[in-house]
Amino acid sequence: MTERPGFIAVFGAVAALCVAMGAVFLYGEFGASVSAVSPVTIEVKRGESMTSLAQRLHREGVLQNPGFLRVLAILRGDTGRIKAGEYVLTGGESPSELLDFLVSGKAKFISLTVPEGFSVKDVARRIERIELGNGERLIALARDPEFIASLHLPFELKIPTLEGMLFPETYYIHRGVDSARLLTVMVKEYKRRAQAFLEQNAHRVNLSPYQVLILASIIEKETGLDSERNRISAVFHNRLKARMLLGSDPTVIYGIENFDGNLTRSHLRTASPYNTYKKRGLPPTPIANPGWASLKAAVMPARVDYLYFVGKGDGSHYFSSDLKTHNRAVWKYQKRPHRKRRTSGG
Repeated sequence: MTERPGFIAVFGAVAALCVAMGAVFLYGEFGASVSAVSPVTIEVKRGESMTSLAQRLHREGVLQNPGFLRVLAILRGDTGRIKAGEYVLTGGESPSELLDFLVSGKAKFISLTVPEGFSVKDVARRIERIELGNGERLIALARDPEFIASLHLPFELKIPTLEGMLFPETYYIHRGVDSARLLTVMVKEYKRRAQAFLEQNAHRVNLSPYQVLILASIIEKETGLDSERNRISAVFHNRLKARMLLGSDPTVIYGIENFDGNLTRSHLRTASPYNTYKKRGLPPTPIANPGWASLKAAVMPARVDYLYFVGKGDGSHYFSSDLKTHNRAVWKYQKRPHRKRRTSGG
């Protein structure tokens, strides 16, 4: 009988604990945690603890009862499982729903569109504009031999840049993602969508898969018209076979640091690995990230004998098989007093 009071005390403590835990879980399921009455965006910072997050959200007027949320997280074992990112809350979430949201990592995704023809620098500028990351860091990683090697790209040589392999697509990324992860996602998409196609078809045009990628990037920058891509491809293939200079303005521009939009005769006379008016053959790397249509055109050129093309001023081109016809087209479309645009592929 002397032990009964102790047993009652222990039983009472356990019962009180159970009641408290039950109350916490009931609060978690049916209570209101978010103070906002309309959608609000919250940010979970990388490495932020559950305690510091709850206190900060309470100070910002978003969270009603930070203590209850922390206790619920402890009981559920979720204190170390919340994921960084931006989350959109509707204002009606219970504590349990809020924790489910933070643990799931279903953050507010930001769309990053990489159009056909964007270069690595273009991608870097865009991620800075939408405040998704550090552009300089992305450019540096895209040229970092160690990082490139970590991606296990199936090329026959060590490539110096990821140019050409940031596959044009709309990506949904949450804030907090680092540049390495962002590049990895885009290169993974390239591998999934393009690499096997290049490996299976490069032999058709007697080029390596990487050379096809380079050519596809030039085609991408030379025309925005799907109807012309195979003819543009044919011009460059014919020139390569004839050991002619490719003479492509976009390759020259790619090799100019801080290009201001004005391509001059001085630029065309300056020796550069990318100056295809001076250097025979393909440039050493892609000059942009080509889309699917240009990749196909690079291995499926039109069966024509064209060697020249010139811009007509409306986005389309005039194609010629001989220099005399080409020169007449240049005069008609480019060199008349009211024409200011340069010839391409000439």
